[in-house]
Amino acid sequence: MPHDPIFDEHARGLARLKLWYVRWVMDNEGMSFDEAARTRVGLRRLTVFAGSPAQGVAENPDGWDAMLARLADLYDAHADDPDTDALEAEGLALLWPHMEPVIDWDLAAAAVFLAEAFGCFKYEFAKYYVDPEAGDHLTLHIRNAYQPDSPFHHLPEMAADLREIADRSAQERPDVEWVQCGSWLNSVPAFVSLFPPSWRETAVLRFPAHHMGWWGQFTDRRGGFNERRAALLRKTGQFPNAQFNCHCPLIEWREHLQGM
Repeated sequence: MPHDPIFDEHARGLARLKLWYVRWVMDNEGMSFDEAARTRVGLRRLTVFAGSPAQGVAENPDGWDAMLARLADLYDAHADDPDTDALEAEGLALLWPHMEPVIDWDLAAAAVFLAEAFGCFKYEFAKYYVDPEAGDHLTLHIRNAYQPDSPFHHLPEMAADLREIADRSAQERPDVEWVQCGSWLNSVPAFVSLFPPSWRETAVLRFPAHHMGWWGQFTDRRGGFNERRAALLRKTGQFPNAQFNCHCPLIEWREHLQGM
């Protein structure tokens, strides 16, 4: 079944960007293809080889290893190319048959997330990202509930949803005294405005990695591919927005939200 072109655009654009970034990491950081592909870009997560518990599909590590071997041969074949256009096109052609089902899986997962969320936010109680010995934190997870609009055009609604989460947390786990979130959004002033000054004062910069804490910034407000940010990464080799883990005392956060 054909997909919405917006989501096809996102999947294709993100795969090509990740294929480019593997080459950049190899050339600029001296990393092997295998290490770059496995630790820095998360290509497997775009494919059926990663599996999906919600869809009843098991992981297929052997299938992914075979795909990586084919991609490694492709990188060798294009090692002397002046650009990565052919590498990206041929790499995407290899991956695409294994990517298409995941578009529907991701859309289904997004629908479940938003059905259970408070606006853009879900929460859980989880160990502190930076120091698990510090105990459980109220932990925030985010999706855009306002597509095709930007969530940051709805800051009052977002603040109200977060107040409800803070109130529920106090009832469910009165022992939990801190709130945390690890995301590229901690580089975005509009998002940071939802938290007190101590939020950014506690920020811990994370190293670029394969997860959505870094790569989520290439999804635009429509759910499509953010070409502008992708162009900045290609130009500089640096992510436009860094991922920070931030936390702050719940009591400060609740007071801050009451004033919004």
